[in-house]
Amino acid sequence: MADINRIIDAIDEFLERNHQKTTTPVEINPILELKGLLNDSSSRPGLPIRKILRNGQIPHAYQIGVNWQIPHSEKTSKESRPAIFTNTENEIEKLPNAASLDNYKLKPIGDLILEIIENKYKQKVSCFYEYKPDWLISFPTKQQVEKYNEINDIYFKLVDNKFNLIEQLSKLTTQKLRQRQSFDIWIGEPYNFAVEFDEKQHFNQFRKKTLDYYNNIDTKFPIQLYQKLNNGVEIRPGNSGFTRLKSFDPLFPEILDGEKQDNRIRQRAFRDYLKDLLPIENGFNATLRIPYHVTNKNIKDFTFIEIENVRKYILENRLI
Repeated sequence: MADINRIIDAIDEFLERNHQKTTTPVEINPILELKGLLNDSSSRPGLPIRKILRNGQIPHAYQIGVNWQIPHSEKTSKESRPAIFTNTENEIEKLPNAASLDNYKLKPIGDLILEIIENKYKQKVSCFYEYKPDWLISFPTKQQVEKYNEINDIYFKLVDNKFNLIEQLSKLTTQKLRQRQSFDIWIGEPYNFAVEFDEKQHFNQFRKKTLDYYNNIDTKFPIQLYQKLNNGVEIRPGNSGFTRLKSFDPLFPEILDGEKQDNRIRQRAFRDYLKDLLPIENGFNATLRIPYHVTNKNIKDFTFIEIENVRKYILENRLI
């Protein structure tokens, strides 16, 4: 029988050590297994701790939609909860500086995906925007690089064969190692997949290079279409934040001579690949990508026709 008090102490210790406000079943169950407290499920990561949560044995844990969040046992104020949008209550938790769900530009696309799922599977599902799971890191771990040769190969190409990824990773600060990305949209349990709406900055000569390395991972977007959309698209070096990093990244230092750089574009292409790989690595479904070409390159205030174009793109490519 699981020792609930020891499990709670281990979760608290993990949160304190990593300076996190909350953790999730998928993230914490492997830690508990390493400590000999609760074996994880190989087929459904996080399931054993979810059963304990459902039984109410960790009373300070809470759900947002159908997803569990586990805060510190002694730091459980509502202010510590993340700002997440859900379709079940059609609201956002009222946190400081929280954006309005009604004004969020991708909500029409989120609503469309929910409609498609509910019509097909006759089941309500939660939808989260600007979702930042603990496992969606900005920099791969050494273990992930060793497991997936593609990460190292992609990086080597993106930096013109000038740097070694493992060596550059060793230069990251603790703060950098904790840095995470966010998904545009996350569709909750039991579907568990991200949706990325790719705008202009995601199509260029560097993103094209990464598309050659998808043979060994699942995808929920048409690779051939994305290769075509990246053909002949070149973003030149510049001084703006669109092309040049404003803060130093050991993985993507300035490579070119002069003030004009393109390391932001290289970094973005690398992180897009991580957004496609990491859900699979963590036991979730593949990332669904929608190119802005589908909405006639419009990125907000979508018309009825543009949303119907998204529907057609999803259904014709069997992405759901």
